[in-house]
Amino acid sequence: MANPIGFASTIKPYFTACYRAHMLQFGDQFDLWDPVAVKGEWNQINNQVTAGNMPAAGCPEGVWDSLTQAQFLTDFGAWKAAGFPA
Repeated sequence: MANPIGFASTIKPYFTACYRAHMLQFGDQFDLWDPVAVKGEWNQINNQVTAGNMPAAGCPEGVWDSLTQAQFLTDFGAWKAAGFPA
């Protein structure tokens, strides 16, 4: 049986401490570790990841490869479809 999707278990792990720090310092300045903020910015995040603009370069983890990007978009869409569970 698959684990249910949730922010803490599925979405937050994509957002490293460095990615979070960059988002807090630049751009729209919202917290990637806050599920309410991420839900509120769902369309923007989805669009930026789809366009390959997020995560931005500058972290030791680097940018996402195409497989990670595709898996994130799948998981992010499933999180929305499930009603944004914590």
